[in-house]
Amino acid sequence: MSLASMEKGTLMKLIEWNPIPFDRVSKEGFPASCARVLHIITIGLLLPMSVLGYLSSDWPIAWQLLPLYLSLFVFGMPHGGADHLLLWGMVKKSSLVFQASTLLAYPVLSLIYLAFWNYQPVPSALFFLAITIFHWGQGDRFLSVKLHGAGYLERSGPACWAHILARGSLPILLPGYLGNDTYREFLEAMVAQGGGTLVRLDWVTENQILFLLLPTGFVVLQFLFCLLNLRPGEGRALLTDFVEASVLFAWFLLLPPLWAIGSYFALWHSLRHGLRILWTDGQGRRHISEGRFLRVKARWLQLTWLMTALALVGLWFILSMPLTFRGIQLDWLGKAMLGISILTLPHTVVVCLMDRIQLSKKLA
Repeated sequence: MSLASMEKGTLMKLIEWNPIPFDRVSKEGFPASCARVLHIITIGLLLPMSVLGYLSSDWPIAWQLLPLYLSLFVFGMPHGGADHLLLWGMVKKSSLVFQASTLLAYPVLSLIYLAFWNYQPVPSALFFLAITIFHWGQGDRFLSVKLHGAGYLERSGPACWAHILARGSLPILLPGYLGNDTYREFLEAMVAQGGGTLVRLDWVTENQILFLLLPTGFVVLQFLFCLLNLRPGEGRALLTDFVEASVLFAWFLLLPPLWAIGSYFALWHSLRHGLRILWTDGQGRRHISEGRFLRVKARWLQLTWLMTALALVGLWFILSMPLTFRGIQLDWLGKAMLGISILTLPHTVVVCLMDRIQLSKKLA
């Protein structure tokens, strides 16, 4: 389909200013066709990236960081670019003062966290790891329920929390086992950028085995609790959970940490959250249902590009983070992850509010 054949409104509207409503349809599950397409896209993206990742261990640090760098512009950073529209959609029936306060709370929360980084960099780094484990886990939990039909995660609190901790700890903790030196250097670079001084994190190396035991334990607990709460007709969902967990376990155990985490951020977590945003948005949902993928891309840009650009400019201004690929080293990684961390906190709050609406059994 050519751009000329697109609707005039879609072509002329470069920025979406209207809130994304949370209607009854936005709480419904995805059609089976979405799962098939998502699996095909995931395999098509991760297979070549796994081959390149295996080869990347001998590459210069800048090239190992290429997936993370690209994630600033494609899927990664943009997956939070519609947060203001989602927030607005959740509070649109409230008073104007409450709406303004809610939107203002987003940057305020980021700035408070940034200030905390300056005074307590090590606790701030640990907090970042913790909220990212939770946030990445809750993202997979949502799609397991709404896309794959994992009803056992809705019925059982222990199964739900084990699933969240398992899916979140695989990308955040498992790379610290076989890639322990790189993992420690990554954390030290982030702490140095936050506090302004170099701090040796020897405990990362001294407790290397925990980076294997914790995610493995969470995965075992997840499937134990899920099996105990399984009902007829949910076997396919559990099998999908098992396959996804196995793929992610191998991905983060065997690939170099920087490549594995950067690729996952853009091509797994952010891609899936992007699907959720578009399915919540009425226009996006219609384009997905009709298979109009060019319009899906155009709608994604309408929703996200402005706030993504503002976020990148903010990181460049506040953290002096270069936005060009030339000369990328670990100090760039520290700045990038510090910037991502201060945006992750309010973004996680937004997603928690979305979960309260979209995973609630009460009809809107």
